[in-house]
Amino acid sequence: MTEISFYVGKQDNLHGRLFLACRVAQKAYDRGYHIHIHTDSLITSRQLDDLLWSFSPTSFIPHAIIENADKERIIISHDYEPHEDCDYLINLSNEQPKFFSRFTKMAEILDQTPDILTDGRKRYAYYRDRGYNLQYYQL
Repeated sequence: MTEISFYVGKQDNLHGRLFLACRVAQKAYDRGYHIHIHTDSLITSRQLDDLLWSFSPTSFIPHAIIENADKERIIISHDYEPHEDCDYLINLSNEQPKFFSRFTKMAEILDQTPDILTDGRKRYAYYRDRGYNLQYYQL
Protein backbone atom coordinates (compact mmCIF):
# COMPACT_ATOMS: atom_id res chain seq x y z
CA MET A 1 0.00 0.00 0.00
CA THR A 2 1.30 3.46 -0.91
CA GLU A 3 2.88 5.51 1.88
CA ILE A 4 1.65 9.10 1.57
CA SER A 5 3.36 12.16 3.03
CA PHE A 6 1.87 15.63 3.05
CA TYR A 7 4.36 18.50 2.95
CA VAL A 8 2.83 21.87 3.75
CA GLY A 9 4.95 24.94 3.11
CA LYS A 10 4.66 28.34 4.78
CA GLN A 11 4.23 30.34 1.59
CA ASP A 12 1.04 30.92 -0.34
CA ASN A 13 2.29 30.83 -3.92
CA LEU A 14 3.21 28.41 -6.66
CA HIS A 15 6.92 29.23 -6.51
CA GLY A 16 7.04 28.15 -2.87
CA ARG A 17 5.35 24.86 -3.70
CA LEU A 18 7.69 24.27 -6.62
CA PHE A 19 10.72 24.94 -4.43
CA LEU A 20 9.38 22.53 -1.81
CA ALA A 21 8.85 19.91 -4.54
CA CYS A 22 12.49 20.39 -5.58
CA ARG A 23 13.63 19.71 -2.01
CA VAL A 24 11.48 16.57 -1.79
CA ALA A 25 12.69 15.42 -5.23
CA GLN A 26 16.31 15.96 -4.18
CA LYS A 27 15.87 13.75 -1.11
CA ALA A 28 14.11 11.03 -3.09
CA TYR A 29 16.72 11.21 -5.84
CA ASP A 30 19.53 10.92 -3.29
CA ARG A 31 17.86 7.74 -2.00
CA GLY A 32 17.88 6.25 -5.50
CA TYR A 33 14.15 6.44 -6.22
CA HIS A 34 12.62 6.72 -9.68
CA ILE A 35 10.31 9.73 -9.45
CA HIS A 36 7.26 10.91 -11.33
CA ILE A 37 6.23 14.51 -10.65
CA HIS A 38 2.59 15.17 -11.54
CA THR A 39 1.67 18.82 -12.16
CA ASP A 40 -1.53 20.61 -13.14
CA SER A 41 -0.37 22.02 -16.50
CA LEU A 42 2.42 22.22 -19.05
CA ILE A 43 3.20 25.72 -17.77
CA THR A 44 3.75 24.40 -14.24
CA SER A 45 5.80 21.50 -15.60
CA ARG A 46 8.07 23.94 -17.42
CA GLN A 47 8.42 26.18 -14.36
CA LEU A 48 9.42 23.17 -12.28
CA ASP A 49 11.81 22.05 -15.01
CA ASP A 50 13.56 25.43 -14.88
CA LEU A 51 13.68 25.47 -11.08
CA LEU A 52 15.11 21.95 -10.83
CA TRP A 53 18.12 23.15 -12.83
CA SER A 54 18.79 26.11 -10.56
CA PHE A 55 17.26 25.68 -7.09
CA SER A 56 20.51 24.49 -5.50
CA PRO A 57 23.94 25.70 -6.56
CA THR A 58 25.58 22.56 -5.13
CA SER A 59 23.46 19.81 -6.65
CA PHE A 60 22.35 18.51 -10.02
CA ILE A 61 19.12 16.59 -10.46
CA PRO A 62 18.82 15.05 -13.94
CA HIS A 63 15.20 15.13 -15.06
CA ALA A 64 12.97 15.60 -18.08
CA ILE A 65 9.50 16.74 -19.00
CA ILE A 66 7.74 13.68 -20.38
CA GLU A 67 7.67 15.02 -23.93
CA ASN A 68 11.50 15.00 -23.83
CA ALA A 69 12.07 12.03 -21.55
CA ASP A 70 14.17 9.01 -22.33
CA LYS A 71 15.04 7.00 -19.26
CA GLU A 72 15.51 9.77 -16.70
CA ARG A 73 15.04 8.91 -13.03
CA ILE A 74 12.85 12.00 -12.62
CA ILE A 75 9.98 12.64 -15.02
CA ILE A 76 7.71 15.70 -14.93
CA SER A 77 4.26 15.59 -16.51
CA HIS A 78 0.78 17.03 -16.26
CA ASP A 79 -1.13 14.63 -18.52
CA TYR A 80 0.80 11.39 -18.59
CA GLU A 81 0.25 8.23 -16.62
CA PRO A 82 3.43 6.18 -16.21
CA HIS A 83 3.26 2.81 -17.94
CA GLU A 84 5.39 1.12 -15.32
CA ASP A 85 5.17 1.25 -11.57
CA CYS A 86 7.53 3.79 -10.05
CA ASP A 87 9.02 4.33 -6.65
CA TYR A 88 7.91 7.84 -5.81
CA LEU A 89 5.11 10.14 -6.96
CA ILE A 90 5.23 13.85 -6.16
CA ASN A 91 1.81 15.45 -6.64
CA LEU A 92 1.83 19.17 -7.42
CA SER A 93 -1.62 19.04 -8.93
CA ASN A 94 -4.63 20.08 -6.87
CA GLU A 95 -6.32 16.78 -7.67
CA GLN A 96 -5.68 13.21 -6.67
CA PRO A 97 -3.81 11.39 -9.44
CA LYS A 98 -5.86 8.36 -10.50
CA PHE A 99 -2.72 6.24 -10.71
CA PHE A 100 -1.26 7.10 -7.26
CA SER A 101 -1.72 3.60 -5.81
CA ARG A 102 0.81 2.15 -8.26
CA PHE A 103 3.61 3.95 -6.40
CA THR A 104 5.45 2.82 -3.30
CA LYS A 105 5.52 6.38 -1.90
CA MET A 106 3.74 9.62 -2.68
CA ALA A 107 4.31 13.21 -1.59
CA GLU A 108 1.46 15.71 -1.66
CA ILE A 109 2.90 19.23 -1.87
CA LEU A 110 0.70 21.95 -0.38
CA ASP A 111 1.04 25.62 0.52
CA GLN A 112 -1.05 28.15 2.43
CA THR A 113 -3.33 29.07 -0.50
CA PRO A 114 -6.90 28.45 0.75
CA ASP A 115 -7.97 26.34 -2.27
CA ILE A 116 -4.78 24.27 -2.11
CA LEU A 117 -5.25 23.60 1.62
CA THR A 118 -8.96 22.79 1.29
CA ASP A 119 -8.43 20.32 -1.55
CA GLY A 120 -5.40 18.86 0.25
CA ARG A 121 -7.53 18.22 3.34
CA LYS A 122 -10.10 16.41 1.17
CA ARG A 123 -7.38 14.19 -0.30
CA TYR A 124 -5.97 13.55 3.18
CA ALA A 125 -9.42 12.43 4.39
CA TYR A 126 -9.85 10.23 1.29
CA TYR A 127 -6.55 8.47 1.88
CA ARG A 128 -7.10 8.19 5.66
CA ASP A 129 -10.57 6.69 5.20
CA ARG A 130 -9.09 4.00 2.95
CA GLY A 131 -6.38 3.02 5.42
CA TYR A 132 -3.30 4.53 3.77
CA ASN A 133 -0.26 5.19 5.97
CA LEU A 134 -0.11 9.01 6.21
CA GLN A 135 2.59 11.38 7.38
CA TYR A 136 2.18 15.14 7.76
CA TYR A 137 5.00 17.71 7.75
CA GLN A 138 4.41 21.40 8.41
CA LEU A 139 7.50 23.13 7.01
